Amino acid sequence: MRNEETGPICSSEQLESVRQLVGPNEPALFTVLQQLTKEYDEITTIHLTKEFCFLCQTDENKRVGMEYLYMNGLLDEVQELVKVNEESDNRVNREWAYLYQFFLDRKLRNAEISDSEAFFSKFSSADPELDCLIIFTKIYARCDKFDFSLVETCREELTEKLLKIENTLLRIYFQLRENEIMFLFHWKQNDAEISQTYAKNLIENTLINYEKKCYVVANLAETYVYDDFEKAKAYVEEARALAIKYNLSYFLGVINDRIVPFIHAVNQDCEGIETNDVAEAAHLAAVRGEDEEAISLLNTLDELTPFQEYYLGLAKDDVDILYNSYNRLIDETKDYFFARLPYRELKKRGWNIYEEKIASVH
Repeated sequence: MRNEETGPICSSEQLESVRQLVGPNEPALFTVLQQLTKEYDEITTIHLTKEFCFLCQTDENKRVGMEYLYMNGLLDEVQELVKVNEESDNRVNREWAYLYQFFLDRKLRNAEISDSEAFFSKFSSADPELDCLIIFTKIYARCDKFDFSLVETCREELTEKLLKIENTLLRIYFQLRENEIMFLFHWKQNDAEISQTYAKNLIENTLINYEKKCYVVANLAETYVYDDFEKAKAYVEEARALAIKYNLSYFLGVINDRIVPFIHAVNQDCEGIETNDVAEAAHLAAVRGEDEEAISLLNTLDELTPFQEYYLGLAKDDVDILYNSYNRLIDETKDYFFARLPYRELKKRGWNIYEEKIASVH
């Protein structure tokens, strides 16, 4: 989701300063970004760097420009630059364009790779930067199907390839990509402390854009939902402040209607908490003991997610529903962190996962 605010219109003098950088001997995109960052605020810098990405003449800058735009959420602009690279005389640029087109299709249209062999046969360039992007693509494609096995098996190869990257901006952005993958992977695996380390590495990186930072901080808040309610609330407020500052209305809605009520409901602190989200309203009602209200709200939903089934199990005080929610979180989404929610309720009702495992063996 792109920032909905287009930002200030750059002055003709500012645009001219960017045009003067362009030419056969133009500086690398990272150098341009450094120079602009020293002179302008974040939003103006993004706009001027975007202009450079479309004016630049070197093949390398045209390739790296796609990564810059993509990592800043400028997806319409990525599509434009993909078209430029598709028409390049440089085979490497054309291969990059093919890959970024998939990134766009995946993000905007939930595209999947139906034939991996055919998809990856498109690439023949000996390019460690492209190799990293291919590894990321393979991981993304598997993680989209809740298969996180490639995160561990490809980690060593990815690290080896990253060490060979000479372009500074690509190396930084690829490390951001890697940190985000590892954050989500360890969070799903219920390794909260490790995931928090990766999240903090992300938000402390000076090149992470405000939209991505808001997203990571909001998710970081949820990693503290069981163990540190005060810290969870503090990170939520930080994410909310970013959303307000940069007019990120989509994220502000998610924070206010989903994350805030969820964190408060899990910690049984529901007084004064409201939401426009039906499922989270049911969650709050169930925690407050308003069981009929919770059930009525959930009955308006067509098909319950594992989370929503957990809310129904709470409202009905039904072990079978809680158990099914637990199994779905493990089997369907491989989410061992949030599977703790129904598991905690099952334990309160005398259920023990270890006893079940022993029983299943015998």
